[in-house]
Amino acid sequence: MTQRNPPRSLSTDFLIVGGGIAGYQTAINLLPLGSVTLVSRGSIVSGSSYYAQGGLALPWGFGYDAVESHVADTIRAGAGLCDPANVRVLVEEAEEAYATLVSLGVPFDRDSAGELLLTREAAHSRPRIIHAGGDKTGSLIVKTLAQNVHGHERFTFLTPFRLHRLLKEDSGRVAGGLFMSEDGQEWVSVRSGATILATGGFSALFARTTNPPSQVGDATAVAAAAGAQLERLAFTQFHPTVLDLPGQVPFLLTEALRGEGGHIVDQKGHRILFRYHPDGELAPRDVVSRALWLEARNRPGVKLFLSVVHLSENYLRQRFPQVYFHCLEAGIDLSREPAPIRPAAHFQMGGIRTDMDGRTTLSGLYAVGEVASTRVHGANRLASNSLLEALVMGNRVGRTIASLRAEGDLLPPEALEEGEPSPGATHEPGALSLEDLRILLWEKAGIVRTEEQVAMGEEEVLAALASEKTGETTPKEALLHNALTLSRLLFEDLKTAPRVGANYFVESRNSWGGSSPDSAHAGSKEKTV
Repeated sequence: MTQRNPPRSLSTDFLIVGGGIAGYQTAINLLPLGSVTLVSRGSIVSGSSYYAQGGLALPWGFGYDAVESHVADTIRAGAGLCDPANVRVLVEEAEEAYATLVSLGVPFDRDSAGELLLTREAAHSRPRIIHAGGDKTGSLIVKTLAQNVHGHERFTFLTPFRLHRLLKEDSGRVAGGLFMSEDGQEWVSVRSGATILATGGFSALFARTTNPPSQVGDATAVAAAAGAQLERLAFTQFHPTVLDLPGQVPFLLTEALRGEGGHIVDQKGHRILFRYHPDGELAPRDVVSRALWLEARNRPGVKLFLSVVHLSENYLRQRFPQVYFHCLEAGIDLSREPAPIRPAAHFQMGGIRTDMDGRTTLSGLYAVGEVASTRVHGANRLASNSLLEALVMGNRVGRTIASLRAEGDLLPPEALEEGEPSPGATHEPGALSLEDLRILLWEKAGIVRTEEQVAMGEEEVLAALASEKTGETTPKEALLHNALTLSRLLFEDLKTAPRVGANYFVESRNSWGGSSPDSAHAGSKEKTV
C-alpha cells in the first residue's frame, strides 16, 4: 500500500507515543503545561497495562524501614544488577504516585473497616502490594487515568497509528514523529516540543508470551535507528505461571496466586520448587521459570501445575475473578483442580537508555515505562514494581519538562515541511516471517541459552536483514523490518551482557545436569560437564 499523498501535518506541545499507564500518567502531568497529542496503535485494551493482574508495590508505612526493605528486595530480585540510587528514587517516590491514583479515583481493594488489602508476591520479604478489582489492577488504573485525560480541551488522541520514524532537526534534536495508519492508507506527521515514548516492551516477539500482539518493540527499533542508545536487551523476564492449554493463547496466572499460597506441583501433587530455592513458590521469577524448564528437560513427560485447590471457591471468585472465570471458561475449576502451566515471555528489564528524568541519549526524546531502561529492575524485575515505575517516571518526566519550559530551554513546535516519508523495506519471497522470527527467539533466546544457539539465531536474523530491498512501505513490512532490527540488537547484547538473572547460559542443553538453576541468579555462570 503505497503512500500517494503528503502526510497530514499536526503540531503539538507534547507528543506521547503509547496509550498505557506510562503514557496516560505522563499526559496527566503535561496537560497543565500545554497541548498533548497521544498516538496509540489501538485502544487501552491493546497494550500490556490493561492486562496487569498483580498490583502496585509500595513501601507501606513509607518510613525508613519500609523503604529500605523495598529497596533491598528490588536489588536482590534484580540479581544485584540494579542501580541502587535509581531504585531508591523509585521507592521513595512511591507515596506520591499512590496518592495521585487515590485522588483520581482508582478503587483499590479494602476490607470491611476501610483498610487497604495487602498481599505478598514472589521475592518480596513482606506484604506490600495493593490491588484493585481483585486481579484487575492494571485495567482499573489505566481506565481511571484515561478518563481523566480524554475530553480535556488540550488533549488529542490518534489511533490506530504506528510510529514509522522520528523527526529530527538539523541539530539532531528530536522534534516529533511520522506515523503510519495500521492499514497503510494514511500518514500523519506530528511536530512537537518534546516527544515521549511509552510504548511498552517487546515480549510479543517470542512465540509464547503473556503480552498482546502489539507489543513487538517497533518503536524501540525506530528510536535505535534515530540514534538512541539501547541497553540490557538480553534481560527478558519469563513469567513462570502461564496457563498452558493446547490451541489456546497463553494466559497469565498472576503471581499473587502464589503470594496467597498457591503451589507449583507435578502430576503426582509433589511440590518441586524447594529443590531449587529456599523460598519455593516465592523465589524470584527467573529462578522459578528456569526450575520449570529444568524439570521439563530432566523429567520427560512431566506435567507441571499451579494448584490453589486448598483455597475456597468463594475466595478465588472474589480475589481473582479474572483468572478464576477465564480458567472456568477453559474447563478448569481452580477450586477443584490445578491449572497446567508453562513459562512465557513477559517483561523487558532493558530498552531505551534513560536517566531518572526520562531523558534518552537524544535531545528532545524521552522514554517512560517498560520501553525505557532506568536500571531499576536489574537482571530480573521484582513483582509489581512495573506499575510503580510507570507512575513514578510519568511524574518525573512531567516535572523535568515543566522545568525546561520554565527556564526557556524547551523549544516550541514548528511547522513540518510536507513531503513523502522515506521508503521502507520489503522482503523477497522466502525471507524470515514474523511468525518464524517469534519461534526463532523462543528457541534461541529463551529461558536458557547456549552460545551456539545464540550464534545460530543471530546468523538467521542477519541473513533475513540482508534479504531486504528498498521499496514501497506497508505496515506489515515496516513491522517485520523493525522486529528484525531489534532482534539483531538483542542477539548482540546476549553475547556481551552479564550472565546473571534472566540472561542465563549453559554450556550445552545436552549437558545440563541436575544442579540448581539459582547459581546464575547469584552471579555465576552455570558449568555443566
